Formats: sequence, structure tokens, C-alpha cells
Amino acid sequence: MIYDSPIDVRHTLHQNPEKTMQEYETTEYLFRVLSKVDGITLHRPFLLGLVAEYKANDGDYLLFRADIDALNIKEETGWEFASKNDCMHACGHDVHAAILYGLVLKVVEKSPDQNMLFFFQPAEEGGGGAQKTVDTGFFDRYAIRSSFALHVNDDYPFGSVATNDQVLFASAAEIDVLFQGVGAHVAYPAEGKNTLLALRYFLDAVDRLPREVEKPFLFSAGKVVAGEVRNIQPAKALINASMRTVSIDENNKMFNQIERMAEQIERLTGVEIRVNRLSVYPEVKIDKTLFDRVIPELQERYHVLHAPLKMVGEDFGVFCQRYPSMLFWLGTRRESYYPLHHPKYLPSDDIIAIGTQFLYDLFTSLSNQRGL
Repeated sequence: MIYDSPIDVRHTLHQNPEKTMQEYETTEYLFRVLSKVDGITLHRPFLLGLVAEYKANDGDYLLFRADIDALNIKEETGWEFASKNDCMHACGHDVHAAILYGLVLKVVEKSPDQNMLFFFQPAEEGGGGAQKTVDTGFFDRYAIRSSFALHVNDDYPFGSVATNDQVLFASAAEIDVLFQGVGAHVAYPAEGKNTLLALRYFLDAVDRLPREVEKPFLFSAGKVVAGEVRNIQPAKALINASMRTVSIDENNKMFNQIERMAEQIERLTGVEIRVNRLSVYPEVKIDKTLFDRVIPELQERYHVLHAPLKMVGEDFGVFCQRYPSMLFWLGTRRESYYPLHHPKYLPSDDIIAIGTQFLYDLFTSLSNQRGL
């Protein structure tokens, strides 16, 4: 049987990106190419995404995960296989999926005596796809020993890997703040309840929230909407924000503080304020026991770097809460440098084979550790 190559899979995904919770064609395409692969069973536990199961015995499973959604970004790479629509795989999820697909092919070829699940996950970019799939109960059917993932990044040299033995990614939350006041002509401000005034107080108050040096906290208002006419105080205003903390516990604590702060501003201004927290991602906490067992062997074959905590969010943290887990940055930087979510971020196809081999070598390292 001739299978689709991981590079061809990457090209197809990159040209046809789909946003969070819209990955219908992506799911169907991955299902078609994986259906050709002998030795695996495909499952679709959730509306989107899929799981390929490799079963070798009646023992436990290792879980490998890749995300598949794209971003609402217009691509500027000029690449031969650039996006055909107004979205883009600017966070490398097309590469992640191609690497995981390559790992499936390698496992089927090598036929190791270890059960594995390969999860092609939807809705990582804010949609909470990990938790949505976990909530179906699908993974409860399996004795999962540990879980693994990687993420491409130009912050690190091409082919290197980076991680730590503590917290790698922050806990992230999507925050919507709705202000409901009363519109009024600017000449008669006392007749209204000024939502922009309340919004300004809110953002200023967030900036003044106490911060602990060892517990970084970020609140970023990425989108603010208010008003329709220049001489009318807006009756409504909206903030779409993201909040980052070092842990899910800190996330809950800071959200509660923000709610109390909003109540105080509501009493001061008379503007009704509703603070809603949407998707919440736990921190990506690396299992130290796994780290200590596999890193020495991987260092013999790879340039393994220490990665500090980054205030980025990743819902792989859901699996870190359930199983001993590890996530690795996979370096993609060559001559040029572009950050994640940049319209010109474009990892080379060459990284796919490296990422696939790394994950297989990671599995081999696990197999070499008795009692793991």
C-alpha cells in the first residue's frame, strides 16, 4: 500500500486551513488519508478531530496529540502551498498534524509492542477542543500511562528541542467584559451612563491589580468595541481579552478579583458590567519523573535546551492534569525569524521528518525505562 506522504499532508492542510470549531474538511481529509493505513483503528469521539488507535496487546496506552485548527490571519509567505482562503496555519498546526501522521506510519511500519493513541485535536486556538473531547468520556475507555505533544517555534534553532521539568506554558483564559449603560448626547452627559468611562476605569484597575514577581499575570484587551456615532455616548461596550497566569489556581484567583473589581466600578458608574470567562486552559506542567527518565537519553541524539515558562496558552494542559505528560518546543529557526501567529511564519517541510523521528525516539526512550 502506498500512503500519502507527511509532506503532502502538510501541504494540503496548509492550503486549506480552518478556524477553531470549523475543522470539518480537515477532519474528513485526515480521516481519508488515515483510512488507507493498515494496522490502526479510527475513532471520532467528538464532532471534529479524530483518534487513530494502534493496539499491540492488552496493556496500557501512550497518547500522542497534535492540534489541527488555524487562525483568522491572512498569509503573507508567498509560498507555493500558501493558504487558499483568508485563514492561515500561522501557529504550525499543519506541521504538528503532519508529524503525528508520520509517527502513525512509523509505528505501523515498526510494529512495536506498545499500544498508542494518536489524537488529531480540533479547537486548540481558544475553542477548548481538548476538554470538549475529554468530556465525551472517550479517553476513559483506555488505561493511558502518559501523554506527549510538541510545538514548533522559531525561538529555537532548527532541529533543537526545548522543555523543562516544571511549568512550560501558562494557564490561559478568554475573558469577555460587557458594559451596558444608557446612551446620551455628548452635550448632555448627565442624562446617560457612560460605558466608555466604565471601560476606562476597568482597564486602569486591571493594570493596578497587585502582582507577585514569582507569579506572572497578564491581562490583554485584544479587541474593544463601543459606539456608533461620534457625538453620542455609547450605551454598550465590549472587551475581548485574554488572561494568563502561572496556574489554573491563580487563574481562578485573579478572575475572582476581576469580578469583584467590576462590581465596584458598576456601583461607581451605574454601568452594568458582566465579566464572562470562556475557554480556560490549565497550565502545561511537565512531569518531572518523565523528564528525569527520558531527557538523558534524548540528549545523546538531540540538541536539548532548557525552556523557561512562556505566557502562551495551550490546552494540552488538560492532558497534563490527567496523565504524566511532556510537551516539547521543536525549533524551526534558520536564517529568518518570525514569531508564532505571524503572517509570515512558515516552518520548513524538513522539520517534519525530524519531529516524527524525535517522537519515535521519545517512545523508544520510554520503552527502555523499566517500570515506567
